[in-house]
Amino acid sequence: MGSAPFEPVNWVGINSNDNLQRKMTHMQTKQFRAVWVDTENHGQVKIDKRYGVIKGRFFLPINTTDCGDYDWPYWLTPSFPIHEWCDKRDMASLATIDTKALRAAHYIEWFTKRDFYDGRTAHDGHQQPVVWSDSELPKTGLYFEGNRPIVIYPRQSDQIDE
Repeated sequence: MGSAPFEPVNWVGINSNDNLQRKMTHMQTKQFRAVWVDTENHGQVKIDKRYGVIKGRFFLPINTTDCGDYDWPYWLTPSFPIHEWCDKRDMASLATIDTKALRAAHYIEWFTKRDFYDGRTAHDGHQQPVVWSDSELPKTGLYFEGNRPIVIYPRQSDQIDE
């Protein structure tokens, strides 16, 4: 989930201590360092070039249409699908979500779209209705408003603009 100024350190997961910059640094310095492998026929072989595929979703604050002046990273094409996230305490933004079309996502949908879950709503008997009030905030998680993915998330107090 990104927030301005949309640098990698400002893209966080549900655990706000886990940001994209940290993940990329760990991957480059720990998981993708050169290694030597013993082979039967060729002795030790150095593997110093690897390729990785990162799968996931990127979310902008709800009702944001683009990243503004943010330069897209070379590894993320502008045509990559960008979804939305909403602060669970932002009642004005929550009010823009059609709760009748809202369903909680299955955990696998954090990573990939599953057609099996398409069309399921709170009213088809498979899921409880998603409702909230001023006194009871929605649960943190990934939801779908029809086909539109939305993360409802408690924005950290140190991230809130006063």
